[in-house]
Amino acid sequence: MTTATSTSVRVSQRIRATPERLFRAWTDPKQLVHWWRMEGDGWAFAGASVDLRVGGQYRLEMTGPENKHHVAVGEYQDVQRPTRLAFTWNVESKTVDTLVTVEFNDVGGGVTEVVLTHERFGDATSAAGHEKGWSQLLRLLDRAMQAGVS
Repeated sequence: MTTATSTSVRVSQRIRATPERLFRAWTDPKQLVHWWRMEGDGWAFAGASVDLRVGGQYRLEMTGPENKHHVAVGEYQDVQRPTRLAFTWNVESKTVDTLVTVEFNDVGGGVTEVVLTHERFGDATSAAGHEKGWSQLLRLLDRAMQAGVS
């Protein structure tokens, strides 16, 4: 499911994995390597650093076609293992922080609904671009979980 306005995006996906496993995949650089990139040729994980605590910093990097680097940085605002993460989001080349909240909701039967809300966009174009990117990332996370990444 996807919902977008000019200032926020909400995407969700049900994934066959526990909240703990998904939380770890989202916060451990050894797990991020398996899914943090975009779909398509030329995209690859390029590195991550995570200081998983309120006030801790993170840096996530992927490379795209023609070896172009895409870096996001921010600070953790809320860490509730294994059910919730909130962090500021800033594309390294910009200066305006937006806010991302990821919830890991156990729906039973070994399935978790991952709900991602990204807020504080300045315009609809940014929101739409991020909606596309987050939807791809949730699909890639689902594929990584189905492939047995733990």
